[in-house]
Amino acid sequence: MQLFNRDLPFEVPKYSLTGDVLSYQRCGLQYRYYNRSSLPPSRPVQLWTGEFVHGMMEDMYLYWRQNPTPFPWPNTTTPWGGFSTPTNRVDYDLGVLGERVEARLRASGKTPRNRNARDAAYRRVDAAMRLLVPHLFPLITAVEEKLSSTRPMPQVNLPLGQQTRGDRYELTGVVDVISSVSLTTQQNNPLVKMINRQIPNLSGNFDVIVDYKAARRPPMTPPANTKPYWQHEAWQVQTYAWLRAQQPNANPVKAGIIIYVNELSPSQSDLSDLKREISQGQTDVQPSSGSADYYALNTWQPGQGSPTPSFTTDFLLNRAVRIIPVSSTEVNQAVTQIDTVISQIEQCALHENATGNIPNNWNADGGAGDCDACDFRRFCPSPAQRRQSGQQPQPPIAPG
Repeated sequence: MQLFNRDLPFEVPKYSLTGDVLSYQRCGLQYRYYNRSSLPPSRPVQLWTGEFVHGMMEDMYLYWRQNPTPFPWPNTTTPWGGFSTPTNRVDYDLGVLGERVEARLRASGKTPRNRNARDAAYRRVDAAMRLLVPHLFPLITAVEEKLSSTRPMPQVNLPLGQQTRGDRYELTGVVDVISSVSLTTQQNNPLVKMINRQIPNLSGNFDVIVDYKAARRPPMTPPANTKPYWQHEAWQVQTYAWLRAQQPNANPVKAGIIIYVNELSPSQSDLSDLKREISQGQTDVQPSSGSADYYALNTWQPGQGSPTPSFTTDFLLNRAVRIIPVSSTEVNQAVTQIDTVISQIEQCALHENATGNIPNNWNADGGAGDCDACDFRRFCPSPAQRRQSGQQPQPPIAPG
């Protein structure tokens, strides 16, 4: 008698906070092509940079935990192209650690776009190693902790004849964790002082979660035709806190730390954006009037070959580190917003399945930077430049 495999009675869709939720919020159509079709970008510079920074921070921490070598560490980077390898480097040289991280990324098809992109990534990791890591690493008690839990599937606007893929969905994320014990023993640590200033009277057993971003600090008030990344990232941290709370015997999370690594070594475009945001009142961290940082920023002029201003360590750390208080009210609001995004993704996928049409069912709503790096911008129905000029979206035209 022949036996047949029995199908699962239901399906639990799986969503990553960064790979799915934040990617969809950045641009729905781009998310559909890259993430749901597994199409690798031809110029994965931002993808490579983000994963390189995360990989370096993790490898540095793991080495330091096993071999507590004082900082700063040397940075003898392997030259672009790898035709010659520097000799006599120690194991903790950033160039040695970076070679391993680059090899892992290369094996998965991720490479830097050019020499400048690679140099910028190493420069920022080096700045993090000098300015941030000596204060951060002694606080961390768990690295790259994987979080996962399920939530009820939110209501979805279903097309005729379609049904939801399940009555629940799985949400995942990866964070570093700081415990209240490490905070108590490091009261003179600059990061601990920042946490205590932002969230006074912390007490009891609790955790703080840490998330790295290979990006600059976003404006609190988004400029016209841009996404509210400031709010999106706060929701992400609050949702990490919810995920952490679902783990057995976990301490409550009372704060989150987002580290904007680019702020430790800002580029010319970063500084131009900062000056504009200050003039328009869109940023929460700026140099105080009359300070050395104020004069350094306001006397700087952009231009090829123009040196980067010399800022104080305190200013760079304040720009790079964002402390987010965690409360039950904020957590509930955040996970409700995440549910809304999941509902939108499910709706887009089901409507695409019903019609067989991709561009008409996924919003093309990315910013100018997203469009510049997108392989599908040539036949996008609504590129950022057209939306910003007020032109109506055009129907998609197949290439050829």
